[in-house]
Amino acid sequence: MSSYNQLKNIFHDAALSSDIAGILHWDMSTMMPKNSRENRAEQLAYLSKVRHQLISSNKVGELILKAKDESLDDKNRANLREMEREYIMSSSLPSDLVEKISSASAKCVGIWEEARKKSDFKTVLPFLEELVILTKQESLILSEKLNCSSYEALINKFEPQANEKKIKTIFENLETFLSPLIDQIIDKQKNEEIISISNLMTQEQQKEVGLFLMQKIGFDFNRGRLDTSQHPFCGGAYQDIRITTRYNEIDPFSSLEGIMHETGHAMYELNLPSEWKYQPAGQSRGMAMHESQSLLIEMQITRSKAFKKFLSEILKNNFKFTENCWDTENIYKIGTRVNKSYIRVESDEVTYPLHVILRFNLEQKIFNENINLKDIPELWNQEYKRLFAKEVDNDSNGCLQDVHWYAGLFGYFPTYSLGALTAAQLASQLREDIKNLDRQVEKGNFNELIEWLKLNIHSKASLYSTNEILQQVTNSELNAKYFMDYIKNRYL
Repeated sequence: MSSYNQLKNIFHDAALSSDIAGILHWDMSTMMPKNSRENRAEQLAYLSKVRHQLISSNKVGELILKAKDESLDDKNRANLREMEREYIMSSSLPSDLVEKISSASAKCVGIWEEARKKSDFKTVLPFLEELVILTKQESLILSEKLNCSSYEALINKFEPQANEKKIKTIFENLETFLSPLIDQIIDKQKNEEIISISNLMTQEQQKEVGLFLMQKIGFDFNRGRLDTSQHPFCGGAYQDIRITTRYNEIDPFSSLEGIMHETGHAMYELNLPSEWKYQPAGQSRGMAMHESQSLLIEMQITRSKAFKKFLSEILKNNFKFTENCWDTENIYKIGTRVNKSYIRVESDEVTYPLHVILRFNLEQKIFNENINLKDIPELWNQEYKRLFAKEVDNDSNGCLQDVHWYAGLFGYFPTYSLGALTAAQLASQLREDIKNLDRQVEKGNFNELIEWLKLNIHSKASLYSTNEILQQVTNSELNAKYFMDYIKNRYL
């Protein structure tokens, strides 16, 4: 057997271990008994160790060197490139550190759930401190290997080839663009009449509508499901995609938009090329591209007036919501209402980047400046007030609102806004290629949209870099002007 084929077998086994962990994580967030968490943490730590040992062995390094001399076509060479990237990231880290991080994060998430309910950061602080100590060890090792800052090394776990300085420049420009615009848009919208939909759709009705919309978009319920969790997510395993949402009767659309967001993630996962199953090149292309798929569906499509026209007809004809509050214009105004929200996942697309910038700035401080973690609530509140000119009322609406830090996912947040910029850039080209897109969306026809995404994004998986895909599809590297133009066109 060639060195390259031996590598394919090893990475196939490593991917299987990740799949098993994905299902266990989903179960932990949805239906696992409360007192089972400690044992689950041990199970997940073991799987992390197994995967790490498979990929980081000296044998893999030797096989990669040999495989580079073998005759491979472009796609298999791209797969080898991704294998080497994973090997470098994994082999740099000791197995016991990987196991400790996995165990610490599983425990910390459990305590975070309780802390968030009580709005008490101090409850989770000792567990977060342990997790950050371990993550700093990881980041220092990776930064030396990748020749970059500690924080940039963590971002690279989620977005290969990411550059901290470039992200900082993009975010500074976004903040400069958005900060004066937000008050301008809020002022423009203040005289709009909106009929409230609060408490007019039960949780069960929200679920029924969400399931209907998922099916219309093209989600395959023979290969996935929808459940409830404290924090919405898309997870699971290959051809077994589990998405979750949380329901809010005061704001029924928050769950529907969450479902559409996670469905965008799910469609990407379900449409990855089967010929690259369980191979690095067959995986999604980093979290910025992943977020672009969720935000393209949620923001570019389902918050458009064309979609609201379709949704209004569905709500009235299929679900018997006949009141005027469900008219197209009213639900479009609700969906494009700009407010200075505390909660990132419930914020509008104009203020959303500022929520990410806040987290990016704090993560830089944690890993580049070594701040005291007990000061996080105060630092969070100061940064929120600077960005939004508004005081945070409690920790649940502040530093406890997201699971990411308590799951050890430092470096993940920037990909959300990079994804929003990518989504706007892709949507611009999408509308060039499908001239009657809005007309199709109004009729509830999403086939051509999904086929475009399959061809241009999903099928490319990790065979190309993010910027290579953008170049192929839009003839441009990532450019924030598409997002800025889109915001101005929709809101001004």
